[in-house]
Amino acid sequence: MLSRRDLFRLVPASVLLPASTRAAEGADFVRIDTHVHIHQEAPALVAALGESGWKGLDIVVCPAVGDEPFDLDAKLEATRAVATRSEGSLSWASTFDARRFEEPEFVASTIDLLRETFEQGAIGVKIWKTIGMAIRSASGSYLLPDDPRLLPIYEAIRDAGKTLIAHLAEPDGAWLPLNEENPEYSYYSRNPQWHMLGKEGAPPKEEILSARDRVLARYPDLRVVGCHLGSDEDDLDRLAARLDSYPNLAVDTAARVRYLARDDRDRVIAFLTRYQDRILYATDFSYRGGSEADASRSIAGRHDLDWEFFSSDSPMEYEGRPTRGLGLPDPVLRKIFRENALRWLPGLGA
Repeated sequence: MLSRRDLFRLVPASVLLPASTRAAEGADFVRIDTHVHIHQEAPALVAALGESGWKGLDIVVCPAVGDEPFDLDAKLEATRAVATRSEGSLSWASTFDARRFEEPEFVASTIDLLRETFEQGAIGVKIWKTIGMAIRSASGSYLLPDDPRLLPIYEAIRDAGKTLIAHLAEPDGAWLPLNEENPEYSYYSRNPQWHMLGKEGAPPKEEILSARDRVLARYPDLRVVGCHLGSDEDDLDRLAARLDSYPNLAVDTAARVRYLARDDRDRVIAFLTRYQDRILYATDFSYRGGSEADASRSIAGRHDLDWEFFSSDSPMEYEGRPTRGLGLPDPVLRKIFRENALRWLPGLGA
C-alpha cells in the first residue's frame, strides 16, 4: 500500500507550483459527466446540459430488492429514447436484473438482453450494490460479484468491447455504528436498508470488494469503472493499492468529491496527479421529474462547484465545509473531465 511519502515521491515537483501558473481559468473543451440518471423525457434539461458545454452518460440501474416489481424493459427503453433524442449530449449504459441469478435461463437471457441493448447503442453495463449487499440465494447467502453465474455475463461484456460500470459496496460508514460520528449518518439514517452493521450473514465490505478484485484479476481485458471512487473513498492509500494491482480498473468521482474536499489537500493533489489516467469525473445526478428548470440549475450548480474545486486554487466552501481548490494543471483537468471518459467508455458521444 502506498504511503503518503510514496505518493509525493512519484509526483512531479511542478504540480506543487502555484495554481495561477498552471490551471486554466475556465474549460475550453467539452466536459463529460460520466454518471447521471435521466430516465424520462426532459428536453429542456438535456438541452441545457449540452448548451452549458457538457455531455453525460445516462446509466440505468436495477434498484429492486426481494420481490419488489421493477419494469426493466421500460426503464431501458426510456433511457435509450432520452439518449437518442439528446442530439449527442447523452450516451447511455444498460443493466440487468441480478435477482434472477438462480433461474436456469438467467445467464443466457441476460446475455441476450445485453446484446440487444448494445445493438441499440448502450456503451456499457451497470451492476449495483444489490450484488453483495441485498440479493440473496434461496439458502440465504448473499450474491457476490464473483459468483460463477455472473462470470459469463462479464465475458460477454468484455467480448462486446463494452465497459462494466460497477457500484459495489458503499462507504465505510455502512459498516460503522449508526450515530452522529458516522460520516454517512445522514444517508443511512434515511436509508437503513443499506446500513449493513449487524445484519445477519451480511458480508463485510472488504469481502465484497475482494470479490470484485477477483473479477478484475480473472479478466484483465475487461474494462471496469468503479463508481464512487470504487467505494474506497475513505482511504486513498487503499484505492491507490488497488489501482496499482489492477490496470483494468478506473474509478469515477460520482457523489464523492466531498471526500476529496475534506481530505488533506496536498495528498489529494498527489493522488489525482499520479492516477490522472484512471479518474473519471461524475456527479450521480438524478432527475426524478418535476421542474426541468430547477433540475438544470441543480446539475449546473454541481458542475460549477466541482469545476471550481478541481481547477481553482482559491479558498472556497464545499457543501458547507471550508476548503481550498486543488488548482490542478490543465492537462490533468482535461483527462479527468474528458479524455479518460472517452478512453474508458468507448462509444461515448459517438
